[in-house]
Amino acid sequence: MLISRTLARKRIAAGDRPSFKAAWLPVALDVVIVSLLVALLWQPALTLIYVMQFPLITTIMFLFVVIYAPVQIVIIVSTIWAVRSRWEDKE
Repeated sequence: MLISRTLARKRIAAGDRPSFKAAWLPVALDVVIVSLLVALLWQPALTLIYVMQFPLITTIMFLFVVIYAPVQIVIIVSTIWAVRSRWEDKE
């Protein structure tokens, strides 16, 4: 989200329309970074679930908040900025 947003804002300010690959490569990098962070958080999250003995619904909600929601937010925001950087207004 940070890489794609920063590059897209710079490109939009400069009036530069990137190619398809140039617009979507930062999105892929954002996804890789978030995936690595989720991989680092996975085992501590499972350990906490096992130690706290959460019921099933609490476990699902916990994993949703810690793993699924952040990944989806980053992917969606990065995609929005990639699309904005390639957008051409029809005049």
